[in-house]
Amino acid sequence: MFVARILSPVHSLGPGKRVCLWTQGCKKRCKRCMSPELQPFTGTETEEELLSKLLNKLAEKNDCKGITISGGEPFEQPQALLKLLKLLRNNFEDVLVYTGFEFLNIQNGLHGESARLCLNYIDVLIDGEYMDELNFMDCILRGSSNQEIHFFNKNLYSIYEEYMKKGRVLQSFVHDKETIVTGIKNKGD
Repeated sequence: MFVARILSPVHSLGPGKRVCLWTQGCKKRCKRCMSPELQPFTGTETEEELLSKLLNKLAEKNDCKGITISGGEPFEQPQALLKLLKLLRNNFEDVLVYTGFEFLNIQNGLHGESARLCLNYIDVLIDGEYMDELNFMDCILRGSSNQEIHFFNKNLYSIYEEYMKKGRVLQSFVHDKETIVTGIKNKGD
């Protein structure tokens, strides 16, 4: 699997303290993409190596009960994503995944059977391509208003609803000697 980085504890991409994993590689090339450095398909790790790193992050910050997977585009690597989600499922109470693909296309198998099966291991999915002209401040957890939040685990709805009342949150980390900003940026940032 192509992976860019793993950070924790992150509180800008979902409720509570979370471990966040960014996949490397995306063919979409959305205008004013927040993470253009994640577009090339470079680097690789086995799912087992990833799980080990994620569990180490969890152990370091044992109060991280959620994981957010973003990118790049996680569903560009559907077989690896499915394998990883299966390994993660029992270790996190809340699995949130961002994708530029449409939920209905994934559900209907247009991106392959592995992509469709990934939905069985996800609690919350935020779907749709980023559209800079639809980036509004009230799009909490979404980059643009065309994106939708799908709750597969209805028990998390009230937790997310409360979290989204805070508005957009940005957070910075130093990763590989670079400053990384996590969260949903405002148009023009």
